[in-house]
Amino acid sequence: MEKEIKPIERMTPSEVGKILHTNAETIRAGLKTGRFPFGYAVPPKDGKGNWSYIIIKSQFLECIGERKVITNEDN
Repeated sequence: MEKEIKPIERMTPSEVGKILHTNAETIRAGLKTGRFPFGYAVPPKDGKGNWSYIIIKSQFLECIGERKVITNEDN
């Protein structure tokens, strides 16, 4: 019997920017240059479209020293 793989939680550059008190463009730029260890940027295949940003929530939380980010939904 195969073990079920749970989906990996991801975050957007905007969500990360709010937590780090910066804008999403700064996060996108850092991901493009490889400065952030919690995700990466994927260029468009045709060179003309939009970039994709993969931010792994668990890696981000580990990077900032948190196990859980408290949101308004937690109150």
